[in-house]
Amino acid sequence: MTARRAGWYWPWIVTALLVGSAAVQGVIIWAATHDPSFAIEPDYYRKAVAWDARLAEERASAALGWTATASLTRASAGAPAAIVLSLRGAGREPVRGAHVRVTAIHNRDGAHPVIGALAERADGAYGAELPLERAGLWEVRVDATRGAERFSASLRTDLPPR
Repeated sequence: MTARRAGWYWPWIVTALLVGSAAVQGVIIWAATHDPSFAIEPDYYRKAVAWDARLAEERASAALGWTATASLTRASAGAPAAIVLSLRGAGREPVRGAHVRVTAIHNRDGAHPVIGALAERADGAYGAELPLERAGLWEVRVDATRGAERFSASLRTDLPPR
């Protein structure tokens, strides 16, 4: 019978550490690429290239003096959410006759934006029902046009659970 040499197990330990490290890295890569809450801004490169134009739009929106506030409510569980947007002019009067579109993005699920058009209501606000499934914080991107005037804003509002 031959005696085992001292240290025969070290190559196996090194091999086990390398295989274990590769396995952990594989799990991390899989988790990073299969996370449903991970999202990339659509057309981010085009938006980055047009950054100066975006700043000019923001300045034009600010020069109009318009302000926007949004609220989200849901009548019952499973029902569509109602969005009400108050659009006010520089003198705090309601802005009437605008075409308003919104993009609602949940804070945790940015990969699934909800886009909708809002109709003008009798009280001067704009509203619609949107299929917002999650309660929580939503970013509401507003794009309103009235004639040659164009207003854009990004608002944060909460949809309470029902």
